[in-house]
Amino acid sequence: LRMTMRIQAARDVILMIIIRCIVLFFRPLEVFREVRRVLKPGGKFILSQSNRCFPTKAIGMWLGMDDLQHCLVIGSYFHYAGGFSPARAFDCSPTGPGTNDPLFVVEATKL
Repeated sequence: LRMTMRIQAARDVILMIIIRCIVLFFRPLEVFREVRRVLKPGGKFILSQSNRCFPTKAIGMWLGMDDLQHCLVIGSYFHYAGGFSPARAFDCSPTGPGTNDPLFVVEATKL
């Protein structure tokens, strides 16, 4: 996913963005900084991620990590982009028979 256009600011609403393809970002810090730019203070940036991906498209580092490490990488993007609260991660994986696809959410708030 190449981000070539700038996100347009929403003036009167809190912008919430959910992105499920973080592993495909070529320049993730640029994406996080751009999201920070358009969010109002108090706006949330929410990412969901599962362990499903296209190995030929994911960055090599991602493929060798487990779910906790994926959440830590996303949290580090919030940290190094600056201007966000400490990231929080949640395990939102379904439970019960036949549910084996984990789902994690990582979020932070613009300061």
